Amino acid sequence: MNVDFVTTFLNQIVDFIAANPAFAGLICFIVAMGEALFLIGLVFPSTVVLVGAGTLIGLGELPFLSIFLWTTAGAVTGDAFSYWFGYFFKDKVRTIWPLSKYPDWLKRGEDYFAQHGGKSIFIGRFVPGVKSVVPGIAGMADMSFGRFTFFNVTSAFAWAALHLIPGVMAGSALFAIGEINTRLAIIIGGLLLVLLIAIALIRWVIMFILPIVGGSHQATVNWFARRPGRLSQWIARTYDPENPRSVGMLVSAFFLLITIPGFIWFSGAVALGMPMARADLAISNFFQIARTPIIDKIMVMITMMGDGPVSGTVIVAVGLYLFGRKAWRRGTGFVIAIVSSSVFVLITKALIGRQRPMELVVDSGTLSFPSGHATINTVLIGVVAVLVAHERSRLSKTIIYSVAATAAILIGFSRVYLGAHWLSDVLAGLLFGSGTVFFFSFVFGHIHNEKVGRTALALIAICVMALASFWHISNNYSRAAETYQPRSENVVLQKSSWRLQDWRLLPAKRIAITGDLEEPIALQWSGTPEQLEQELTALGWQRAPEWSLPTATGYLQGETPAADLPPVPHTNEGFLPVLTMIYESDQDHRQVFWLWETRFKLSDASGAISDLYVGGVLDEETVRLFGEFSGLKSEDEIPLDLQAFLRLPNATEKIRWDGSSVVIAGP
Repeated sequence: MNVDFVTTFLNQIVDFIAANPAFAGLICFIVAMGEALFLIGLVFPSTVVLVGAGTLIGLGELPFLSIFLWTTAGAVTGDAFSYWFGYFFKDKVRTIWPLSKYPDWLKRGEDYFAQHGGKSIFIGRFVPGVKSVVPGIAGMADMSFGRFTFFNVTSAFAWAALHLIPGVMAGSALFAIGEINTRLAIIIGGLLLVLLIAIALIRWVIMFILPIVGGSHQATVNWFARRPGRLSQWIARTYDPENPRSVGMLVSAFFLLITIPGFIWFSGAVALGMPMARADLAISNFFQIARTPIIDKIMVMITMMGDGPVSGTVIVAVGLYLFGRKAWRRGTGFVIAIVSSSVFVLITKALIGRQRPMELVVDSGTLSFPSGHATINTVLIGVVAVLVAHERSRLSKTIIYSVAATAAILIGFSRVYLGAHWLSDVLAGLLFGSGTVFFFSFVFGHIHNEKVGRTALALIAICVMALASFWHISNNYSRAAETYQPRSENVVLQKSSWRLQDWRLLPAKRIAITGDLEEPIALQWSGTPEQLEQELTALGWQRAPEWSLPTATGYLQGETPAADLPPVPHTNEGFLPVLTMIYESDQDHRQVFWLWETRFKLSDASGAISDLYVGGVLDEETVRLFGEFSGLKSEDEIPLDLQAFLRLPNATEKIRWDGSSVVIAGP
C-alpha cells in the first residue's frame, strides 16, 4: 500500500472532521471499530485520525466527552463483532483467506490467548499484530460473552484515552503557541505529524510487514539453492526462512535500495533554478519568520547534542565497548560506517559546493549539502539501535527504533529551524545515514557468535551522550546562541531605482512552498497593506472571509456564493499572505488577490526604509459537486486584467522579458 496515499487520505479525514464537527463522533466510531475488526484491524490505521481528533479537541474545535464516548463505543463494537465472528465460525476461520495463506497470524493470537487468558482481551488491544485477532479467538474458544464484555469495555476506555489524550495535549500546546505565532504552530504541528508517521511506519514494518515477508520468500531462496554458484549458495543459506535473521536482512536490503537512490535524486535536485532549490528558499523563509526565543533555546540545545564534541565522544565510547567485548566484526563495521559516512559527507560537500542559508561562525565550514549533523548522527544513533534491538521482541524493536528515529529527526529539524541547513540538506543526510544503517544491518545483522551486552551498550550510549551534551551546552551555549541567532537576508533598494529598473529583480511568478512556479505576480506595492486594502475597497474589492468552522461548512452546501467561501491561503517564497481580498464577478465567479511580504526593502531620498510587497491574482469558479457540495476551480490560464491595479496611486505597467505584465504602484 502506498504510504503517501494512506497519509494523504488520513489527513483528508482529519480535515473533514475539522470542517464537519457534527460528523466527528461518527467518523471516530467507524475508525475505532475498523481497527478492532477481525483481521481487518491488522491493516486499518486509526492512530492518525484519532490523534488528529484529539488535537482538534485541544484546539477547542470538538467536545472531549462525546468524541471519547464515540471512540470507546467503536472499539467495543469492533471487538464484539470479532468475538461473534469467531464464536459462530470456529475452526472454519482457518480456511478463510488470508489466514489460509498466513496461518502464523492466527497462531500468534492463539499463543497470546493461551498465555494470558481473559487478560489477553485487555492487554491485546494495545499490542499490534494480535489486537484484532484475540477477540475472535476468544469466541472460537467459547469464552463466556459476559466475561469477554467486561474486558472489552474496560480496555476500550483505556485505549480511547491513550489515543485521544496525546492529541488533546498537542492541540492545547498548539493553541497556546498559535496565540503567539501561527507559523510556529504550523511548523510544530508538521513536526509532530512527521514523527507520528515515522513511528507508525516503523510499527507497521516490524509488526505487520516482517511477518508477511517471513512467510513468503521460500520460493526465492529455493531458486538460489538450485543454482551452483558460490554467491547463490551463500544467498540461499543466509536468507533461508529457517534463519530467524534472514527477514531482517531482506528488509534492510529493500530499504537500502530506496534510501540511496533517494539521496542521489536530492543531489541532482538542489541545483540553482530547480524546484527543490526554490522550495528550500521558501521553507527557510517560513522557518525564519516563525522563530521565537523560547523555541530557539530548545532547538540550539538539540542541535548542540549533535555537534562533533558530543557525537565524537559517543562514537569513541561505543567503539571501545564493542572492541572491549571482542565483538571484532561489529566493532569494525561500526568504525567503517562512521568513517565512511564522514568522508563521504566531506567529499560530497566539496563536489556540490552548495552554500548554507547563513554563514556560521563556529560550524564546520560554509558548505551545506548534505547535512553532516543529520548524516553522522543518523548513522551513530541507527547503528547503536540495531545493536541494542538485536534478537529482541517485535515490541521492543518497535520502541527502540521509534526512539532512535525521533532523535535523528529532531536533530535534523533543528538544523532547518536554526537556518544552518536547507531542508534538502537534512533530508539527503537522513536518507544517506539511513542507507548506511541498513547496510550495516544487512552485513552484520546475521552475526550470532558475537555477544554484545545490549542493555549495557544502551546505557553507555545514553549516559555518555547525556554527560557530553551537558558539558558541551554548559560551556558553549552562549557562543552557539549567537551563531544561530536569526539573521536578516533583506535586500535594500533605492525607491527611484526600483521604479526604473530594479523591479526586475523580483520573481515573475509566485513560488509555492513546494518550489513550483505558480500564477504570475501582478503587483509590486511600496505602501502598507492597510493602504492597499483601502484603495482596493474603493474599487469594489472586499476582504476575503476568514477560515473558521462556520465559513468552512460553506463548502458542504451546494448553493454557497463564491464570495462566501474562504480562499486557500497561498504562500510565496515561504511568506503567508498579509492581505487577502476578493472581487465577485457573479455568484459563481470571483477573483482572489493575495499580498505577500518580500525580502526586499525600499529606501527613499531621506533614508527611510519601507517594506516592498508583491501580489497575485487568480480567477476562481465554483464547482457544484452532485448539487450538494461547493468547490473552487482556479483558472490560472486566463490573462490577467490589470485595470484595477493601474488605478492605484502612482501605478505604472511594466513588461517583463517573457512578455508578461506587472504593475508597480504605491504612495
